Amino acid sequence: MAPGAMLVCASLFLALTGCTSLPGLGPEAVRTPVDIASAPWNALGPVLTEVGGRCTGALIGPQTVLTAAHCLISPQTLQFVPAHSIHFLIGYSPSGYAGHARAVSFTSGQGFAVGPGVRPLPSSPADADWAVVTLDTALGTPDRVLPLARVLPRPGIPLALGGYQADQPLTMVADLHCATMGLARDAVGHIMLRHSCAATRGASGSPLLVRGRDGTWGVVGITSLSRFGVSGGYAVLAASIDPQALTAPR
Repeated sequence: MAPGAMLVCASLFLALTGCTSLPGLGPEAVRTPVDIASAPWNALGPVLTEVGGRCTGALIGPQTVLTAAHCLISPQTLQFVPAHSIHFLIGYSPSGYAGHARAVSFTSGQGFAVGPGVRPLPSSPADADWAVVTLDTALGTPDRVLPLARVLPRPGIPLALGGYQADQPLTMVADLHCATMGLARDAVGHIMLRHSCAATRGASGSPLLVRGRDGTWGVVGITSLSRFGVSGGYAVLAASIDPQALTAPR
């Protein structure tokens, strides 16, 4: 996809979603522009589909991106788009981008399915809203890959959450002062992570970031759901990702 077409994707995303009332942003929401050349933000980028979808993803390997499964669904067919129609950018800003790759394959959570409005079906496991995407080009260098923190974090753990969001689609903004709020379970026991991080449409698929004692960042969850009028939402735990999706050749 040409650079101009990618900018059209951003505009189309705004037109499709609308920005007059955005979920995940309470009255106290504070989001700050971040340095996309520095860790952990240099591992993040837009995940674009050729039907106008726009989310955020993170490099978790040289050619591997983690995002939300619902980001790869066509709103017209309510089915997954072909892998070759998925694009990932790094170093994305109003002046362009530092790298681009196209997907060659992806794996999503078992049983994930959506209905009208690209809303997960009641029968879809809440913790299945994840996707591991394999790229045709290696964009991840040692300083541009985030490890997974496959843990069940207790409430109150400091977090950061950033992405390319619907009201600021060309600039990465982040909530740098949020935290875990606990675990939530659906009717059949699937676990999600509740958090207080302000983020809205376009940040779906963004990594929920936790900082280790050594100062390095890891991914504890994948942004999935939010509510109107309230900062924060629900994330799929990194621990819920099928280990085979991370290790099996694709």
